[in-house]
Amino acid sequence: MVESQSDCCVRSMQLLHLALAQPPSASIPRGFLFYPRCSHTPATTHHLNFTSLRRAPLIPLSLDPNFSPCSALSDGDAAEDAFHEELSRLLVLLPEEMRRRAEDHRELRHLIEIVMDLGRRPLARFRSGDFILSDRPITAEDIHHATSQVGDFDADNRAGISRTLHRISAIRNRNGAIIGLTCRVGRAVSGSADLLRDLVKDGGSLLLIGPPGVGKTTIIREIARMLADDYKKRVIIVDTSNEIGGDGDIPHRGIGNARRLQVPNSEMQHKVLMEAVENHMPQVIVIDEIGTKLEALAASTIAQRGIQLVATAHGVTIENLIMNPSLQLLVGGILSVTLGDEEASRRGVQKTILERKGPSTFTCGAEIVSKTELRVHRNLEETVDALLSGHSPIYEVRNIHQINCKREPLAFLKDSLNDNSITFEDEINCNDDLVTQTSDATSVECMEKSIEAKSTVHLAFYGLL
Repeated sequence: MVESQSDCCVRSMQLLHLALAQPPSASIPRGFLFYPRCSHTPATTHHLNFTSLRRAPLIPLSLDPNFSPCSALSDGDAAEDAFHEELSRLLVLLPEEMRRRAEDHRELRHLIEIVMDLGRRPLARFRSGDFILSDRPITAEDIHHATSQVGDFDADNRAGISRTLHRISAIRNRNGAIIGLTCRVGRAVSGSADLLRDLVKDGGSLLLIGPPGVGKTTIIREIARMLADDYKKRVIIVDTSNEIGGDGDIPHRGIGNARRLQVPNSEMQHKVLMEAVENHMPQVIVIDEIGTKLEALAASTIAQRGIQLVATAHGVTIENLIMNPSLQLLVGGILSVTLGDEEASRRGVQKTILERKGPSTFTCGAEIVSKTELRVHRNLEETVDALLSGHSPIYEVRNIHQINCKREPLAFLKDSLNDNSITFEDEINCNDDLVTQTSDATSVECMEKSIEAKSTVHLAFYGLL
C-alpha cells in the first residue's frame, strides 16, 4: 500500500515526536536520521526549525503541504545507482575472473584503485588494505585489453573513460610500450565542500593545499558545482588532465552547470587560463594543480582583474608555498630586505629579513590534512606575514568525526605556537554525506560571543517508511 502525502506527513510527525521523547542515550527509530543544516545552505528538502538539538520540550512544527519526506530518497538512490554504473565501467577493464572477485568484495563501494603490472598479481586497494584479485600474473594481453577500453593516453601518460571521473595512468618501458596501469576510481562526493562554503560564497578566492590522495580534486569539483548551481555564478573550469570534469567532450554531471575548458597538454595551461578570461566572461575560474611559475603568474593576473579563483597546489602547509620559488607568487611573493642598524635593533631581528613582496593572489587558504580535517587560514596575507616574521599563525581547524553512524561536528581555532585550542559552538552545516561546524570568528573575542549566541538549527528527515 502506497502512503498518501498527508499520511506520510502524519507518519513523519509521529516519528519526530517519538525521537524527541526518547532520553539522550536512546537510539533513534530506524529510518529516521537527524540532519542539522545551516539556514543559508541550499537544499531540496523541507526543514524544521528548532532553537536547539538538545532534548527540550517539544515546540510547534510546520510542514509544507507540497513536500513529501519520502521524495528525498529518490535523489540519493539515483546518485548511488549512477556511481555503481560508473564503477562497473572501470571494472570492465579487468579480465572476467578478476572482475568477479572485485565485485564480490564487501568494500567494493570504497575501492580506491586497481593496480595491474606486467608479470605481477593484480591488486585492488581499499581503505582496509590491498586485496589480491588473482593469483595469475598480469599478461600483455590483459594490459592490451584494458588499454583498448579507454581513451588515448596523453603526454603525461594519463587517460580516462568517457563521462566518468576515473583516471587510468600508464607505466611504460624504454621503448614506450605500456607495462603497467594504475586505475584510480573517481567519484563526485556531494557535500564534500560544505566545510569551505562560507569561504567562497561571497566571492573570496580560495587556495587548497595538500599532498596527493587527500581529496583536493574532489573538493574543488564540488566547489565548482556549488558556485554554479547554488549561487548561480558563471564558472569556468580549466581542466588540464580531465580529472575535474571527466574524460570525453561532454563533462561529468558532478560539475553541475559549470563549463569546462580542456587543456591539450600541461605546458599550455597558463595560456588556456588567459583564454578563459578573455573569451568567456567568467565570474569564477577553477584550476587544478597550479605547479609552474607561468601558471602562478597567470593566476595572479586573473585575480587582479577581479575574478574569483579557486585552485589547488601540491604541498603540506603554507610554508611549502613560501619556500617554493615557482609558487611564491600565489602568496604575494617573497622579498629579502636589509634593515638599518637602528631599525634592526628596534625590531629585535637580524639586519636581513624576509617580507611579503605584494598582495596575495588568494584571499584565503585551506590546508587539507586528511579527508576529515582541514586547517583554514581566513586571511592568507596575515598568515604569510606571521610566518615570515617568525610567529605562528592562528588558523581554524575543521573536523568531521563519525561515531557509530552519527556524525559529530567539531571546529576550533588553534595557535600552533602554544598549542592552545578553544572549542566553540556556531553555525552547523550538513548534508546527506557530511556534517560540519564552521565559524566566521577570526578572534577569541568573536568566539566568545558565538558561544553565547543561540543559532537556529534546521532539521531534515529522510527514509520514512
